[in-house]
Amino acid sequence: MRLTIYTDYTLRVMMFLAVKHLSGELSRIDEIADAYAISRSHLTKIVQELGHSGMVETLRGRAGGMRLTRSPRQISIGEIVRLAEKDFAVVACHASDAAGVCAIQPACNLNRALKRATDAFLHELDRTTLEEAVTTPDAAAALLGIDTGAGTGLVSVARSRGSAGRAARQAGPRS
Repeated sequence: MRLTIYTDYTLRVMMFLAVKHLSGELSRIDEIADAYAISRSHLTKIVQELGHSGMVETLRGRAGGMRLTRSPRQISIGEIVRLAEKDFAVVACHASDAAGVCAIQPACNLNRALKRATDAFLHELDRTTLEEAVTTPDAAAALLGIDTGAGTGLVSVARSRGSAGRAARQAGPRS
C-alpha cells in the first residue's frame, strides 16, 4: 500500500505544527513550504482541510497563521491518515464502486484478507501519536529551520545553515 502525496504532505504539515506546538507560535504556509521545499498551492488545500476537520486552528490576516488545536500527544497518525486518504481499497476491484470490474468478484474472498490487512495497518497508525512521530523535536526543528529558543545548540545549526540548507533540500539528493 502506498499513501498519496496529499497524505504525505498532510503528515509533514502536522509534524511541523507539532514541533512548534510547545512554543504556541503560529505557523504560516510559506514557512512550511520553504522548510519542506513543497509548493505553497499544495499546502493551501491541505491546511484548509485540516482547519475544517478541527485538528488545526487557522487565523486569517497579517498576523495570522495556524496551530494545532490539541496536543500532539492527543492526535494519532491514524486519525491524520484517515482524514487525508479518501480510498483504502488496496486493489481496484475492492473499491465500493467497482461492481463488475473482475470476472470472479462474486466468488472472491481476497477482499476479507485485504480488509483485515488494511485494518491492521490503520490500527498500528492509531497507536502512534503525532508526538511520537517526532522523536527528537529539537533536531526536527533544526532540520526544518524552526527557532524554538530551546538553547540546545541544534537550533543554532539551523540558523547557520539558513537558506543554504533549504537550497540543498530543494536540489535533492547528490549523485
